[in-house]
Amino acid sequence: MSAQPTQSRSLSLVSRLTRLNLLILAGTICLTVAMLAAATWYSARARHLDVAVVNTEQLALNLASSLVFLDKDAASREIDTYAQRDDVLSVAVYDPQMKIFAHQPEQVAPLWAQSPAYQQQQYLHMQVRRPILLKNELVGYVVITESLQALQQALLSLLLLFLLIVVLVLLAASRLLRWVQQRALAPVLELSELAEFAAQHQDYSIRGTVRRRDEVGRLTERLNELFKRIEIWQQDLQQQLQSQKKASQQLDKLAHSDHLTGLANRLYFESQFPIAVSSAVERQHTLALLFIDLDNFKTVNDQWGHDAGDEVLKIVAKRMQAQLRQSDLVFRLGGDEFAILLPDVGQAVIAEQLALRIIQSIREPMWVKAALMPVGATIGLALCPLDSIDAHGLLQQADQAMYSAKRSGKNTFRRFAHA
Repeated sequence: MSAQPTQSRSLSLVSRLTRLNLLILAGTICLTVAMLAAATWYSARARHLDVAVVNTEQLALNLASSLVFLDKDAASREIDTYAQRDDVLSVAVYDPQMKIFAHQPEQVAPLWAQSPAYQQQQYLHMQVRRPILLKNELVGYVVITESLQALQQALLSLLLLFLLIVVLVLLAASRLLRWVQQRALAPVLELSELAEFAAQHQDYSIRGTVRRRDEVGRLTERLNELFKRIEIWQQDLQQQLQSQKKASQQLDKLAHSDHLTGLANRLYFESQFPIAVSSAVERQHTLALLFIDLDNFKTVNDQWGHDAGDEVLKIVAKRMQAQLRQSDLVFRLGGDEFAILLPDVGQAVIAEQLALRIIQSIREPMWVKAALMPVGATIGLALCPLDSIDAHGLLQQADQAMYSAKRSGKNTFRRFAHA
């Protein structure tokens, strides 16, 4: 079974389903990872802010005494220790009139708001401001500005790790999905190969195997029933065609054959003669036409009856056929008239010698009803293209030559002679 085209289509079906499943799986995983990453980012930012708020409040407690005693060195040491953290951009201490008391580093981030206590976040930065109190008395403010880039980089690293895991999972899923779908689609692919083979070879005797009583199994049963009906219809059609062909051949034979002698009849002569003349002219070959008329045939019918005449015609037909080549054609034109076509006869002398042999074979003793039949043959000969290149003209010339031979005493032949 030639299943190469079907196999490529089958693999394409598996590939398409695998790609579709992988796209759905990859989309689902990527959407899940994106949602988890977003939730993790916002959760981590909120937690980072909470930690910064606690640290800022603790720093405010530590700076209270430094502000009360206006000890900038102590305040600087305190904020220097806090500013050593990588994610701290700046730490600033203000007096109650919001004038800088101490800060680290030299470039202090601007204040984002004027409220006594707040915490705000931007995309990659956050700022926390807390009042510094000593015995419930406001002695200043501390403002911390921190960066979220480290948090972002950590989250991106985690996201890249997730994506790598997703790629590895999809590669493994691709192999597993292809294997599973090939197993699951095997009955469908077999049906595809079955239909392809039947279509290519016009062979509907094949049947599919029903593996399970599921949708594919029922489809296989229906396909088998369809193939069976087509096979029966195909057999009936072939039988009808064969019968019609035989009938046509028989009708054609009856239409173009003489029922008495079995020779080709006038109808067949009229259809083939122009074709033979055209072929001889086109190929520059010599075609000979022998027009034959039996001598004394009327005497046979009058003296011994038509049955004897029919028997004479049969014997004459056999004797003429015995003298011809396989490529030569002999026709019974009607009554006691015959015609012989000699395609590619070469030289005229060959046709003349054949005419003499035919006359001699017919003149041999012919016994019918215990009586010697006094029949002979007179032949007129014309050649194409030497005498004529027209079928009608060539036939007239052979007929004239035959009547010339009749006038010369019968049982002879004459070749057409131009006046």
